[in-house]
Amino acid sequence: MKIVNSPLRVALVHDYLNEFGGAERVLSVLSEIYPDAPIYTAFYKKNSTTYNHFKNRQIIPSWVHYIPFFSSKLHSPLRFLTPLIWGSFDFSKYDIVIGSASWYITKGFKKGKNTKEICYCHTPPRWLYGFKTSVEFQKYWPVRLYAIIVGHFMRLYDFAQAQKVDVFVANSK
Repeated sequence: MKIVNSPLRVALVHDYLNEFGGAERVLSVLSEIYPDAPIYTAFYKKNSTTYNHFKNRQIIPSWVHYIPFFSSKLHSPLRFLTPLIWGSFDFSKYDIVIGSASWYITKGFKKGKNTKEICYCHTPPRWLYGFKTSVEFQKYWPVRLYAIIVGHFMRLYDFAQAQKVDVFVANSK
C-alpha cells in the first residue's frame, strides 16, 4: 500500500533500530505507505537485523548515536537523556509526524504549529510504570533506587509530552 503523490510532508519516528520485532514490523508497513518519509530514531545498531531491513531508507539518528557504546551498553542506564534526545529533533517542516513508541518514550520533539503528531503506542514504557519487564533490571537495589528517582521525572515528562500528541493509536487494550 503506497500513498501516491502525497503532498503531505511526513516524518516517521521510532524509538531505536536495534532488533526486529513487532514495533519494527509496524514501522516497516508505515515506511511502505510513506516511502519518501525519513525515519528518525534515537540510535541504531549498524549491521543489526533492523538496520539491514531499513538500510535503503533515509535514517536520521539523534546525537547520542555517535556516543561510543551508546547503542550497545549505555542506552538503558542513560535513559534519563530521553527528553534531550527527542527535544533535539525539529519537525516543524513536516505536516505529519508519526511516532512509533514503546520503551524510549518517542515524544517531546519540536513541531510547527500546524504539524500533527500521531503516536502509534505499542506499549507504554513498561519499566516506567512498574510493569514486569523481560529483563527484570530492577532486581538489584542500586538499580531499583535509580529507577525510582529517574522514573519519577520520566513519568512527569511522559505525561506532559502525551498531552501534546494529536492522535494516539494503540495496538492492544
